[in-house]
Amino acid sequence: MKTNYLILTGILTFLTGSIPPILAEVDKDALPPVEEGFSINFFVREPHIINPSSLCFDKKGRLYVGAGPQYRHPREDSPTDYIKILIDEDGNGVTDTVKTFAEGLNCVQAMAWKGNELWVANAPELTVLRDTDGDDVADEYQIIYTGLNNLRHSVHGLNWGPDGWLYFTMGNTWVKPNAPKPIRDLQGIKSDDQTQYPLTTIYTRDSYPKSYHPMNKREMEGGIFRCRPGGHDLELFARGMRNPWDMCMDSGFNWLATDNDPGRPGERIFMPIRHGHYSMRHPWKFDWMGKHIAIAPSSDLFPSVSGSGTGVAFYSSQHFPEQYRNRYLIADWTNNCIFLYNPKWIGALQVPAETKRKIVDGGATRGGDLGYKGGKGRSLFRPTDIEIGPDGALYIAGWGSVYGTEYVPKEKWTPEENAKYQGRVFRLIHKESPLIPRANWDTAKRKKNIQSWNLAELIEDLGSNLHVWRVHAQDELIRRGDAARETLVDAVLSGTLNETQATWAMWAIGHIDKARDEDHEQIEQFAIGQWPASNKSSRVPPADYKLNIRIQATRILGENRVSTAIPHLIKLLTDEEPRVRVAAMGSLDRIGWGSKSVLILEAIAYETDRVAYYTNWQVMRRQLPEQKRRELLKDGRPGVRRMAALSLMEDGDRELQQRANEFLGGTATAGTNPLKILTLSADEEHFRRSTRVHLATATPGTIRYTLDGTNPSEKSTETLGELTITDSVILKAAVFKDTRRLSTIETLILHRISDSEWRDRLFPRSIRGKGSAGSYHAQLDGLQRGTLVYADRNYTFTQIPDPVAGATHIRTHNDDKNNTEEDFLRFDINLPATLYLAYDGRTPPPSELVAGMEKTTMTIRMSNGEFFQIYRRIVQAGEVVIGGNKIGGSGGESMYQVFLTKTGVRKTNIAAATNAMPRANPEHGKELFFGRGTCFACHKVQGRGVVLGPDLVGISKRQGLDYVIKSILEPDAYIVEGFQQTSLRLKDGRELFGMIQEETAQLIELYLPNGKRIQVNSAEIVKRSDAKHSGMPSSFAYTLNPQDVADLSAWIMSLK
Repeated sequence: MKTNYLILTGILTFLTGSIPPILAEVDKDALPPVEEGFSINFFVREPHIINPSSLCFDKKGRLYVGAGPQYRHPREDSPTDYIKILIDEDGNGVTDTVKTFAEGLNCVQAMAWKGNELWVANAPELTVLRDTDGDDVADEYQIIYTGLNNLRHSVHGLNWGPDGWLYFTMGNTWVKPNAPKPIRDLQGIKSDDQTQYPLTTIYTRDSYPKSYHPMNKREMEGGIFRCRPGGHDLELFARGMRNPWDMCMDSGFNWLATDNDPGRPGERIFMPIRHGHYSMRHPWKFDWMGKHIAIAPSSDLFPSVSGSGTGVAFYSSQHFPEQYRNRYLIADWTNNCIFLYNPKWIGALQVPAETKRKIVDGGATRGGDLGYKGGKGRSLFRPTDIEIGPDGALYIAGWGSVYGTEYVPKEKWTPEENAKYQGRVFRLIHKESPLIPRANWDTAKRKKNIQSWNLAELIEDLGSNLHVWRVHAQDELIRRGDAARETLVDAVLSGTLNETQATWAMWAIGHIDKARDEDHEQIEQFAIGQWPASNKSSRVPPADYKLNIRIQATRILGENRVSTAIPHLIKLLTDEEPRVRVAAMGSLDRIGWGSKSVLILEAIAYETDRVAYYTNWQVMRRQLPEQKRRELLKDGRPGVRRMAALSLMEDGDRELQQRANEFLGGTATAGTNPLKILTLSADEEHFRRSTRVHLATATPGTIRYTLDGTNPSEKSTETLGELTITDSVILKAAVFKDTRRLSTIETLILHRISDSEWRDRLFPRSIRGKGSAGSYHAQLDGLQRGTLVYADRNYTFTQIPDPVAGATHIRTHNDDKNNTEEDFLRFDINLPATLYLAYDGRTPPPSELVAGMEKTTMTIRMSNGEFFQIYRRIVQAGEVVIGGNKIGGSGGESMYQVFLTKTGVRKTNIAAATNAMPRANPEHGKELFFGRGTCFACHKVQGRGVVLGPDLVGISKRQGLDYVIKSILEPDAYIVEGFQQTSLRLKDGRELFGMIQEETAQLIELYLPNGKRIQVNSAEIVKRSDAKHSGMPSSFAYTLNPQDVADLSAWIMSLK
């Protein structure tokens, strides 16, 4: 096949010299700041690649990059992605030659080599590419799986483990009915499809049948899968994720991964464990960080809610100085940086030993979460993947200035079109430490067939930072079998291998022993710590080295299903090292408990390590039948009872889920119980001098509370059911029995109205009247799509005219629709206001009711299909009286609604707010934030508010003033990923709009645009769709005047 390549010299200038950037202002030569001692340069950049999202090195030490125009909204005839080889011929750190290895692909988002096969994640396919004639161009294209999800929240993180499995992450966008069954099962997709996977047809570049999966945001559940070579034996490894991107292993074969876009509390870093459920669509519990015992624990959060973890790599090379070795490097796409992450072990969980720090910092792009706003000297640094090269440098794929390309048919994709976009690969080195010389890694063996290498040359590559070299060398050692085994054992016993070498060498021995189908006595000795004698070395290995060998040996016994090792594995369940205990239970899971369940339960009954305990009950769930686990609910050992209960609850036992605290007690940590036990209510949530709060419990116990926003404990102040509040507080309360918490923690935000607020904000008070009117409440500034129409019906507003969006809503009862009295509803207001009366559009309103009112052209619509005509009039401060719905004896069959806005409110535009900035009063802005602006309902600042929306502290370092003003007045202009609205249509007729923050198989927790939280039973959802709106209310343009917006923006920009 003819090689398709491009020599860089001269052509770069030709292609870009006459074509200016047109989609964003980009300083193409600007490089990001780096930590002292480091240096960064362009390894390659546009026009050779655009929007790269994956990197990997081949067995020759050359860098491959997956890139192209497919992302973000491709069509069937869109131009395709490609894979290119980047060759640095002279070793100066800059690409000299670019070769196209493969093309015609869907969006390439991960790659990994196995022998002569390049495995490529290009959803909806997982594809294998082979270069059969050695000309650096793929000749064979084989689809392994198809029907996978679309390119949003797709397949990433391809990694071959030393155990021989291919691991990969998969996001939560929906898959097709012909996807492999384990993937369909994760997402609950029913299908009779009988496609046999892996697929076996081999295509050429020209015949490769790239399929098409339409882009949409239908979200299901993401997870981590693994398969054996060839794509056989596909199985689920871990689940409960939203958008897991990359994952990598450390030197001891422990995983670290990122999961993105949940909204609050932020993107997470977690350590995937087998059978782990990380809470997205969990059967009954949501806990993003896994502090609840029902959820697998996570390790850390990114420092910003808007972070987006992408590439992950474990650095063990010799180029960076010692303080950077045996650390993770993690790319953050939206924060434009590379973090250094130093891990440590707390029991069997890997967590950060210190606060992660940026060693590359591209700075804030000031273009929103997904956008980019450039400028002179501002680097275009948006990292999507990272890999460590054979020279020890870190190579970083960098996205272009736009989130995705504009649609252009493939036949119209020209060099001019390509030049609108950018893509680059950066190279990070340490100036004070020499790179690994090419002569030390590009040695003579690299030019020979690996089958001619000697054993020392193979074992050397087992310790490489290049993943492909480890995989390649291990495969050859396994192929040699007995001829390599003794040398491998001696190398392990010598204690001179680095940890990566030792890990991969141990697994090579395990693979050889499995192929020989003989006993595993030597592996068992390693596992139990009986270090076999060696005639080749008298050196005593360090304790950490021996511990790693024990862990790998214990894992191998399970992978090879060594049933004779069961007695040893049971003994290891009580080992003093938690990681050994986890490995032992993992192996017993692979082998099976058989008749040993009594001994195993005895060994694990008093487990205290978080990961070990979680692993134990997840394995119990798979090894013991349901009836046996139900019997264990009465076991005398609390730990066993809890494990049995947890396993049955995850199976879906609703009755046990509702009794969770009975079995879990204080071990569960704070969380949501399916039963609502405690109810909080206040006479007035916004009050002038004081308000009374009523706390009612549906179960015997002691109500304890706090007023500073912290969670109550068994030591918090007790109440008998009523409190008098005189200051603004965040009340949190829960029901306790002795030291055990019985209820969920309930929250009520109470606000004392200041004198300046009283003069500035509209407050309806003392609502009273006939029928049910005495129980009506005013929803301050709360009229939004998705909020309830009536207090006694489930209908919701689906369409609201702009002038009344964000108005104060006095929520009526539909059962009052037949009232005929003249003074049905009374209330007081502190300021002149515009009163809007929304009346049943099917019937003219009584003339007495709308006397003196103007009939507007505005209508408001509800989820039951009804529409209401809106009337309005000006009312003065003081008492307001409104007649009954059928005053005069006739009228509509649905009760009217009442809305109020301050008199004189006009729509505020960006120009007017900007012009008001010279007169901005930040103190008034603070008052608006915590008062009339209701910003604190979704943002937490200075210890007050709710952590729901993006973090505002330090926003001046990330965004400009114009961004803040526009976000307030036009929130849909910049929708931060994870903070968009979802529309839910329910069986009872409601249509809700809001941000989904917690989701299990049973319940969805939705935050409405007014900050109110509601729970929805998943079984009641008829339709779920992307609402294409920000979670932030769109009403501030009508409820805040230009000076208000200026004051609020000034205060937000001052937050440090």
